[in-house]
Amino acid sequence: MSVAAEMREQGRGMAGALLVLGISFAYTIETWWLAVETSAIHLIGFVVCGLLLVLPVTRNVGFRSDEAETGPRHSPAWIEFAEAVFQAFFVAYVTLFLIGALSPEDPLSVILRTGLVQIVPLALGAALANEALSGGQDEIPEAPFPRSLSMFALGAVFFAAPIAPTGEVAVLAARASWLRLGAILLITLLVTHLVLYELEFRGQTARLKDLSRRRQAGRTCMLYAIALLVSGGLLVAVGDAGGEPLPTWVSRTVVLAFPGAVGASAARVVLA
Repeated sequence: MSVAAEMREQGRGMAGALLVLGISFAYTIETWWLAVETSAIHLIGFVVCGLLLVLPVTRNVGFRSDEAETGPRHSPAWIEFAEAVFQAFFVAYVTLFLIGALSPEDPLSVILRTGLVQIVPLALGAALANEALSGGQDEIPEAPFPRSLSMFALGAVFFAAPIAPTGEVAVLAARASWLRLGAILLITLLVTHLVLYELEFRGQTARLKDLSRRRQAGRTCMLYAIALLVSGGLLVAVGDAGGEPLPTWVSRTVVLAFPGAVGASAARVVLA
């Protein structure tokens, strides 16, 4: 397998970790508390039992197929399991540090514990990514323009609506500097572009047909704009933005638009 293909496989697993279950766990304050308040034995038991459930998924599903048609269908299960665990840890820490749930000033024990709490749902998402979201690249036709907008909005609502009324958005926005908000925006755009046009999720061939790099970037920005509009609308609907200064409203919208854009790109992959 080439280096580019290997990076695509790993990237698809990491993106799948967010798309399937991971983003909701990262935005749940109870999981942050669980990492601190639960006993070490309980935490280890949770991780071991959870990963034991992930192991048969990697054995029966797998996210890597050999390029040679005469070779075996999947790599050895233990390799795919180890890769899923690595992808889960990587995505967990990138996401938690990005949104401000963790900081370098936190005690090492808190950082390790918080990552362990996130690893099970993220590893499950990584293990399912190939089977659930990749496959035949021509099986999903490109949706017409008006329908694609409503589909993006539906996906954004599906992921962001359960988070919008919670206190996590306000907590994360209050911690976020403008530099962090800019990083969240850029990473959101990067993840969206990778899911739509680089990682070979379902329907990518149709999405790329006669589409230049410039138009890809334009559609990625359009999807993010929809996520921003949906996120802002949800915050207004739940009363979280009423009477707040404009900078506060903007920061909360950017924080919520991360899961919103993930949901919008997931809708394009799943529903098209």
